[in-house]
Order: sequence, then C-alpha cells, then structure tokens
Amino acid sequence: NINKALEGKTQPPLVDLQKTAIQTGPAFRNSGGGAYNHNFFWLEMAPKGTGGAPSEKLSAAISESFGSLDDFKAKFEAAGAPGARFGSGWV
Repeated sequence: NINKALEGKTQPPLVDLQKTAIQTGPAFRNSGGGAYNHNFFWLEMAPKGTGGAPSEKLSAAISESFGSLDDFKAKFEAAGAPGARFGSGWV
C-alpha cells in the first residue's frame, strides 16, 4: 500500500511520513507505520550475545505490573497472537 501511495513521488524520510500519516490516510498510517516500526525494531535489537535479564529496576516494574517475567512473556505473546489486535505482528 505504501509503495502504491508513493508511486511517482519522491519517498520522504520515514519520520516525515509519520508526521502527516493520520491526515494522509490509511496507506501511510498503516503501511508507513509498519515500515517505521520494522526499522525501529531492528535498530533496537541487541547484538547476539549481549541480551539477558532485565535490569533490576525494569525487573521490579515487570513484577509489579505482571507478577513475574514469565507472566509478562505469556501476556505479551497472547497480545501478539494473530488477530488479537491491529499490528499484532509487531508484538
């Protein structure tokens, strides 16, 4: 959808697309937002071998909100199940 919407136009930077996405319409909001989220996701991934347990502060917040890290993971996976919500593929 975003490719069709941009056909014949110069592609603006993703941040510029996001600034006007709601007014520009669903092709920009949904597909453009998906492209932005995909880019952001891969930029934020930790290099292999550098991940691990959350910091003490984050772990405490997760436990307070969800009960445990395992409970958080289960709820996160359920929220990302196909059809659970729009954009669930990004969860």
